[in-house]
Amino acid sequence: MKVLLFCPTYRLEPETLQAIMAQDVEGGIDFLFTRDNPYDGSDDGKANILHNYKKGRAAFLAGGYEYMFVVESDIIPPRDALQSLMALNADVAYGLYLFRRNAPYHCNVTRYAKSPAPDQPLSMFPKAYTQAWKEGVIRCSGSGLGCVLIKRHVLEKIDFHQRNNRVHCDTFFTEDVWQAGYDMKADMRVVCGHKHPDGTIWWPTENCGQWKSS
Repeated sequence: MKVLLFCPTYRLEPETLQAIMAQDVEGGIDFLFTRDNPYDGSDDGKANILHNYKKGRAAFLAGGYEYMFVVESDIIPPRDALQSLMALNADVAYGLYLFRRNAPYHCNVTRYAKSPAPDQPLSMFPKAYTQAWKEGVIRCSGSGLGCVLIKRHVLEKIDFHQRNNRVHCDTFFTEDVWQAGYDMKADMRVVCGHKHPDGTIWWPTENCGQWKSS
């Protein structure tokens, strides 16, 4: 088993680095940190983010890896994140964290729904969120790339790209994975912190909307 842990870096938080290096791993793992931002960032960083993800995918495919474990540079996963997501045996497996734009913050994990596009965040539906927390492992329709494990055959078929400049490439990647019919699951027990530029770290909790900060 060969894993590439990929951390596209804008501002690498010390808590993220510590969490990455503390991951429980069985088998081989390589680490790729990339801070390669050739564009001026006037598009809210979309072009730089896409550039780094394309670079990470190319390295992954060239290296013969079986899994790409993405941990973005402001996400703080638990020590067992990689092992827990691998245990799901999903094509794409997600940890749980909070998006940090547009308070009140919503979680990244979206409802599973038989629809043409991925559904809305579970945290928009408190009863569904509470049930998902109780179940632990759930089917979902994404989303985000903050803490995600992706199998090789998915990345062989699906590239990172930008269809327009309204949202980031993670949205389009999620849509492509969903529309291709890949198995998407989340482990609600893989609870990750998300560090804001002001230093606050926000954490999901079992109580929908009653998030914790540190």
